Amino acid sequence: MAEIVTPIITPFTKDNKVDKEILKSHAENLVRKGIDVLFVNGTTGLGPSLTPEEKLENLKVIYDVTDKVIFQVGSLNIDDAIKLATLSKDYDIVGIASYAPYYYPRLPEKHLIKYFKTLCEKSPHPVYLYNYPAATGKDIDGKIAKEIGCISGVKDTNDNLIHSLDYKRFNPNMIVYNGSDMLIATAISTGLNGSVTAASNYLPEVTLTIKKLASEKRIDEAIKIQFVLDEVVEISRAFGSLSANYILTKYFQGYDVGYPRPPIFPLTTEEESELIRKVSTLKTKLIELKVIKE
Repeated sequence: MAEIVTPIITPFTKDNKVDKEILKSHAENLVRKGIDVLFVNGTTGLGPSLTPEEKLENLKVIYDVTDKVIFQVGSLNIDDAIKLATLSKDYDIVGIASYAPYYYPRLPEKHLIKYFKTLCEKSPHPVYLYNYPAATGKDIDGKIAKEIGCISGVKDTNDNLIHSLDYKRFNPNMIVYNGSDMLIATAISTGLNGSVTAASNYLPEVTLTIKKLASEKRIDEAIKIQFVLDEVVEISRAFGSLSANYILTKYFQGYDVGYPRPPIFPLTTEEESELIRKVSTLKTKLIELKVIKE
């Protein structure tokens, strides 16, 4: 069965502290709505801005809600990544994940391979590759993943579905999630294991409906709903999706999820109003399609 994986938002207070109470309540809502797995400390969760201690604390909070967790530990300091991976032994979770070492230009491929092999050696859990070339500047594709040899799964944040399918081509037993909000229906209908979708923070019902319809081969119905979600996502990107996610979650789910952490700045009051105005007609469409309630 395909899965919807939510890269859960990390709520911050106005003084940039993680708000653990809101994080837990948001996780509870997502699990209650039927989300399959929570991806902790991802890009949507502003993982690169978190200290190792905050990353571990996020795991503790989420684990109180569900054990269906992929724990993102990536770091340019490999000792931090290894320490977090090692400490995760106390939690019976799905796996750990890491993005490729970023920033450094022209990093030899053998160094990238060694980074992931080292994590595999130290991790008490299956290791997932978080492939996000647009953010890291490094593309750990299906062939490289095969050479690494110990990757159990991948989140491929990529609008090129062939790229995601290549993980299956070269690694038939690998769990493969596409990471584009706009490819949920397509990813599932082509046989991938599901989608890691930031939009499931604010519209879990919609992403789960798309999953259900695509899994049942009701592609026309799935695509119809997917296209409405695509419009919401496109609007959010115009405001900066990492900031807009907080406002959209409050608007669609009806509760506050705090603030982002700079340099991801909160939207201004005027921007919030404009964002909500633009998505309100799409909310009406989703209600008419009986995907969400008023």
